[in-house]
Amino acid sequence: MNLAQDIELPSAEIMAQRAMSVTGCDDDVMVSRMVQVVNNMADYCRKNGITDGSCGMRSLIDWIMSAEITGDPYVSALYTIISKATADEEDRNALIVSVLEPIFAPLRKKAV
Repeated sequence: MNLAQDIELPSAEIMAQRAMSVTGCDDDVMVSRMVQVVNNMADYCRKNGITDGSCGMRSLIDWIMSAEITGDPYVSALYTIISKATADEEDRNALIVSVLEPIFAPLRKKAV
């Protein structure tokens, strides 16, 4: 039997410190913005009954490591925190538009 227990996320400052310690990322501004997105996403999911996924510290750490590799927090979010939060395509789109894009807008392609 698996036991699932809801626990509250730590404060934003503690989350940022822990995530930076685990990942080795030293960009505190970007990590603080990422923490804000994760907290907003957790609130959005809770308020809208999105319960088929998860959004917390592990998702944040995965996102930071991915963004360090890709150099694009927006694209990395799509493959880490957004995909882990829910399997429902409509809910994913709602999370992208209402939570992710106000803080991390997609990078524009350079004209050739």
